[in-house]
Amino acid sequence: MLVASTLTLASQSSARAEDQFKLLDASQIRARIVGNDITDGPHWSMYLRPDGKLISAESGSSWTGIWKVQGNKLCISLPSSTSVECSEVWMSGANVRMRASKDQETFDAIIAKHRGK
Repeated sequence: MLVASTLTLASQSSARAEDQFKLLDASQIRARIVGNDITDGPHWSMYLRPDGKLISAESGSSWTGIWKVQGNKLCISLPSSTSVECSEVWMSGANVRMRASKDQETFDAIIAKHRGK
């Protein structure tokens, strides 16, 4: 009985945490993401400059690309591709979760104030 109650509470708690993430529309993406870093904290970051340029840094190396909001998705160019990858953007506080479509894995990070150039 205790195990069943614990599992029920854990799943309810997980569902509440999931409910806290809200899907952002185009204007919310611009207001909350642009001009800030998308980062895991110590290892990598992506800075979305207001002019559409993307600056990414990871383990001492960096690359540049472009970003744009298309529909209600954030689209980012990667150096290994000539196309952009577009993702839904979900937020809960400073936590961000991105995914290309509902059947795709999520990409989780945080939004932090940009501290670079």
